[in-house]
Amino acid sequence: MSNTVTMKDIAQKLNVSINAVSIALNDKEGVSTELRMQILEAATEMNYPFKKLNVKDTLKNKTLVVMIEDKKRDDLHYYLDLLKYIIDEAHIFGYRIFTEFYNFKNFVTPKCISEYHVAGIVVLGKISDEIIYALRLYNQKIICVNHSIPYFNVDTIITNNFLGGYVSCEYLIKKGYRNIGFVGEVESSKNFKERYQGYRQCMINHFHPKKHEFICLTKGIEKAVLNNDYRYIQKMLLTYRQMPQAFVCVNDRNAAIVIKALQYNGYKIPEDIKIIGYDNMEFSKSHYPALSTLEVNRQTIAKKVIRRIHEMIHENTIPETIMLSPQVIERESTL
Repeated sequence: MSNTVTMKDIAQKLNVSINAVSIALNDKEGVSTELRMQILEAATEMNYPFKKLNVKDTLKNKTLVVMIEDKKRDDLHYYLDLLKYIIDEAHIFGYRIFTEFYNFKNFVTPKCISEYHVAGIVVLGKISDEIIYALRLYNQKIICVNHSIPYFNVDTIITNNFLGGYVSCEYLIKKGYRNIGFVGEVESSKNFKERYQGYRQCMINHFHPKKHEFICLTKGIEKAVLNNDYRYIQKMLLTYRQMPQAFVCVNDRNAAIVIKALQYNGYKIPEDIKIIGYDNMEFSKSHYPALSTLEVNRQTIAKKVIRRIHEMIHENTIPETIMLSPQVIERESTL
């Protein structure tokens, strides 16, 4: 009796159809990237006699890995929304996307990278220098989105957060407001700090305020946002004798909880105080009142990501940083 591994053996091992195994092993469309990877890995482990397909070459030439920190898995408002556009754009260029959620503290290089040496790696959001170093041992074609790596020569696509903070503030100034506050825990994120610096510079350029004249809610804000603790912010707001005419917020979640706290204190939004957020999160349009916000179009980011990594794969490129400018989306909270 022959000991040769068959498609039926692989199908039984994974509890999938023989047709699904055939599609994956013959490099055809019709199964998800995750299932394709499972089938290819099982086939390799079982010593399936590949004839038409060299599994490693297929993964290397046609598969991109998108890495997202596992704590962002539930953040449907931004990174997973961006991921959908990246998958769509990758399909146009003939790439498959395999998504890896990784643990920041206990990082292990994904098997699809360490064993199969995929075509390229896209990192969404913050990542440590140590993890980048580990990834570069297997693949030099890495592009980071929304996070810069100063110690490595790595391609990056980032938002001009300083400009975003500046534009938010200037947008309110052009509406006739002078007393403008800021909300966001600036030390918790490089992006937040840059947005604050943009806001502050705009205020200085227009009004030359003294340091004590800035009304900034920064301490403990992230914890309050995560716990939906609007009462914490409500109490902070009560310490000010005069409320600002408007607030610039580091993101839409901060904006939403500030609105709730202000409403609890008896203020009407936007009649009494204007609020502008950042990121154009999924809920911002349906929020009451609908949130004015800033955004770099996610589809634009996805196009830049895939086109750039395609160039990196097929040409001799020099790492570069692409900086995108955000645009104001005006809604009810500032009208």
